[in-house]
Amino acid sequence: MANVWVGDNYYIKSIYYKDSTPSYENTAKNIASEQYLVTLQRLPESSYDYVTEVILDTTNDNISLALSNDDLVAAILPKINTALSTDDSSDKTDAYAATSLDTFTLKI
Repeated sequence: MANVWVGDNYYIKSIYYKDSTPSYENTAKNIASEQYLVTLQRLPESSYDYVTEVILDTTNDNISLALSNDDLVAAILPKINTALSTDDSSDKTDAYAATSLDTFTLKI
């Protein structure tokens, strides 16, 4: 499968999505929301042995619903860059486990 997007510091391998709309008894409170799981490979690969995952939510991360694939990639790139910068400055742990894809669907 071809990469979704390629940049100087990483490339996006795939984007998965799932409906993350909260369910309330009073449906007037329900706000449509989707969650995206972005898998990417940081560069150079020799320095980053594992795929990196970034999870974004349309509500929390202010991403519009029903974007075209190109518009979605454009909308999430700055959010991915922020997430990677935050991760680089945080404490690291060896307890990483890949996110289960059971509830996600491949988007791109």
